[in-house]
Amino acid sequence: MALSIKKQGINFEIDQGCTFSKTFTAKNANNANVTITAGSIAARMQKSYDTSNTSLRLDFTTATEGSNVTISATATQTASMAHGRYYYDIEWTHDTVEKERIAEGIITLSPGVT
Repeated sequence: MALSIKKQGINFEIDQGCTFSKTFTAKNANNANVTITAGSIAARMQKSYDTSNTSLRLDFTTATEGSNVTISATATQTASMAHGRYYYDIEWTHDTVEKERIAEGIITLSPGVT
């Protein structure tokens, strides 16, 4: 049974070639925290919604603690991606069938000079 996660639309920036980490808090429709106790979290950014080109896609490392979901990527991972705009989402599969989206939006991968 779905827990009715309130999907958050959050856009942010990642510096290309740098280590990255961002924490999101799972909320329900009443804006109360939802504790994540079981299941799995998947988070990905990719150049377009339907790309099959793996060089335009990055699967984030995820960690959960209570209601918080942290996504992260290494400097090597962010350096390997072309700068520009990407779409991302974070999904929670809390049993074998039920999936809910915690957050989605646009990531701007900014190039560096050095």
